[in-house]
Amino acid sequence: MKWRKRGRIKIIVVILVVLVTAIATGFLVYDTYFSQESIPASSTSSSSGGSVPSGPSRCSLVAQNDSYVKPDFDRLMRVMENQPLVLDVPEKGRISLRFFHFTEGCRIYDKSYIISDGRIMEGGGGADIYVTLASSYVDRIDETNFCDVVKEARANDGLGQWTGDVSETTLLWRYKSMLKYKECLGLKLNG
Repeated sequence: MKWRKRGRIKIIVVILVVLVTAIATGFLVYDTYFSQESIPASSTSSSSGGSVPSGPSRCSLVAQNDSYVKPDFDRLMRVMENQPLVLDVPEKGRISLRFFHFTEGCRIYDKSYIISDGRIMEGGGGADIYVTLASSYVDRIDETNFCDVVKEARANDGLGQWTGDVSETTLLWRYKSMLKYKECLGLKLNG
């Protein structure tokens, strides 16, 4: 009877050793092949499709020495103040609009705006909806065609759109008066 008990203990110990080994191997494989750290963070995709070494210090230097001529953002501010989309943003709504260009494989942000309560203000911060648009589209925007320019930029990969940490229900409720702009803002809502 004692030898049966010892046999069971040996089987349990062997099973535990196998399980611990399998778990350790799983963590090792995950860490080696699937961890974010294993993806090289030292390259940035450029607008031409190539991969260019980069990093915070390199892109900071590139931005300081950037000779890109920025579009007329003062004109853009005046034009955007009268955009129907801007005027329709509710009081509790916050849309971030950022303009950028690429230089030497680095994305350089030129100007940031927050659209809220029917107004556009220079600045950044948290938002419900984020829109990044290539600065090359700034001069094409007039008082009524912002969404047309956004559609063109989307077709030409000059646009980024996503939502912040807000639920779809909150977006639907907060922006219920703006559902006509959901395609323009890149929202995939069921409303």
